[in-house]
Amino acid sequence: MKNPFRKAKTQETVTSERVQMYLRTRFNPIRSLTPATLSYQLDRFDSGYVRDAALTWDKMEERDDVLKSVAPKRKKAVSRHGWEVVMFEESPEAQAQKDALEQFFGSLTATSAVDGNVKGGMSMLMRQMMDAVGKRYAVHEIVWQPRPEGLTAEFRFVPLWFCENTTGRLRYLQNEGATAGIDLAEGEWMVTSGDGLMQACSVAYMFKHMPLKDWVLYSERHGMPGLHGVTDAAEGSTEWNSLVTALQNFGVDWALVTNRGAEIDTVDAAAAGELPYPKLVERMDRAIAALWRGADLSTMSAGSGEGTGASLQGEEADILEDDDAEMIEETLNRQVVPFVLQYTRGNSHALAELKVTRGNQQDVKLDLEVDRFLLDSGCPVSINDLLERYGRPLPDAAEDLARAAAKPAAPLANVSLANARDNSTAGQLLAAARMQLAEAQQHVLRPVAERLNALYNQADAQDADPEDLANALRAFRDDELPELLAQVNADPETADVLNDLMAAALLNGYAEAAHARKGADDAG
Repeated sequence: MKNPFRKAKTQETVTSERVQMYLRTRFNPIRSLTPATLSYQLDRFDSGYVRDAALTWDKMEERDDVLKSVAPKRKKAVSRHGWEVVMFEESPEAQAQKDALEQFFGSLTATSAVDGNVKGGMSMLMRQMMDAVGKRYAVHEIVWQPRPEGLTAEFRFVPLWFCENTTGRLRYLQNEGATAGIDLAEGEWMVTSGDGLMQACSVAYMFKHMPLKDWVLYSERHGMPGLHGVTDAAEGSTEWNSLVTALQNFGVDWALVTNRGAEIDTVDAAAAGELPYPKLVERMDRAIAALWRGADLSTMSAGSGEGTGASLQGEEADILEDDDAEMIEETLNRQVVPFVLQYTRGNSHALAELKVTRGNQQDVKLDLEVDRFLLDSGCPVSINDLLERYGRPLPDAAEDLARAAAKPAAPLANVSLANARDNSTAGQLLAAARMQLAEAQQHVLRPVAERLNALYNQADAQDADPEDLANALRAFRDDELPELLAQVNADPETADVLNDLMAAALLNGYAEAAHARKGADDAG
C-alpha cells in the first residue's frame, strides 16, 4: 500500500538560518518615516514589493496606542466563539471525514517562524490568519505531522516581509537580499487574503503623528512662562549675580535679568485661541478606530461631547465578525481540508467542512415577551426548550430548587360581628378565604409540580423505559417529596390564609347560630 504521506511536506522551509539573517538586519522603519517615504512604500506594495510596507505596518501596530487597542480586538473577536465540523450528508464516509477533521483541527499547533515562544492551537491560528485584515495577506507554512493517533500539522506564521508579490502570487524570499522568491505550493503553504486596512491606517498614522510631534514641541516651548528679573544693582555685582542664580534655580527654559531702566519688547509665539493639533489627532484616531471596528470607540465619542458613546458596534461589528469568520472558513476549507481528507481518507471530495461559530446575537427581551405571550395564551412550551434558550441547565434531582418570593395575600374584607349575622357576608368571607388558600397552596406546591413535569419531560426526551420513570417517581416520593411538603407546611403565607379561613368559619358559624336563635324567639 502506498504511503499517503509521501507527498506531504514534513520539513520546514523557513529555516532557523533564514530567521537569524532577518534578526541580524532588522531595524525600526518608523523612526525616520516621512510622508514621502510612506508614499513610496505604498506604491512599492502595489507593485508587488511588499517588504518595506509590511515592516512599517507591523511596527505601527505595535507602537500606536489606538492601533494597539483596536487591531487585537478585531483579530480576537472571531476566535473567541470556537469552531465545529459539520457534515453535508448522513453517511458513514461523512462521519469518518468529520472525525478526521475534528481530530486534525483539535490537535494542530500554531506557532511563529520568527518567534518560537509563540505556541497555541486553533484559536491562535485564527488570530494569526486575521493579520490579513490589516496587511492584506497572512502566510502560514504547513508542516504535516502524521502520528499513530491521527494526522496533525504545525502551522508556522511567516511574516509578510519574507515574501514578494511581483508575479501576482506571493512567493517566499529565501534570503534578505533576494528580490524574486520561490512559489508557495498548495498543501505546503496557506495564504489568507483580507481587506488590507493598514494602507489607509498608515496614512492616518502619519497625519496623526506629525501634528502630535508639533504639539509636543509647542508644549516644550510655550508650556512654561519665562521669568524676567529686574534689579537696580550693577551688572556683575554680587546682587546681580545672586538674582541670576536665583532665576536659574527655578529650572525654567528661559529667563533674563535687566536693570530697572532697560526696555524689552516681547515676542509672543504662542497661538491665540484653540490649538489645531488636538482636533487633527482626534480625527485620525477616530478614522483608525472606525476602519478596524466599524465605528469609533465609545470613549472617544463620550469624551468629545457628542453623546454617551458611538454606535459601535451593534450591527456593524456583527457584520465585520461574520465576514471575518467566512474568510477563515473559506481559507481553511479550500487550502487545508482537501489535503487532510486526501492524506487520511484517500479522497479529497469533502462531505464535511469546518465552521467557525458566530457570536450569540440573541434578543433576550424579545424572547421573554414571546414566551410570556405563548404561556398566557395557553400554548404548550417545553421546559427543556425554555432552559436551553436562556442557557440554563435542568437541575439534578438532588439539588435544592430556588423559589420566587411569596406574593402577599390580598387582605380579606373586614367584617364586624354585627355584619357577621348576615349569612351572605359570612359566606362571601368564607369563599374568599378558601380561594386564597387554594392560591397559596398552588404557589407553595409549585416546586412539586415543576419537579414532576421535569421528570416526565426528561422521560419523553430520552424515550426512557416506563419502569425507569416509575423508579424515578418512587425515588421522588421517598426522598424529595417529604422535604418539599415540610417547606409547604412551614410557609408563612399558607399559615396566614389558614388563619383567615378559620376566622371566616367561626364568623359564619356565629352568624348561623344567631339566626337560629332569632327564629326560635320569634316562634316563641
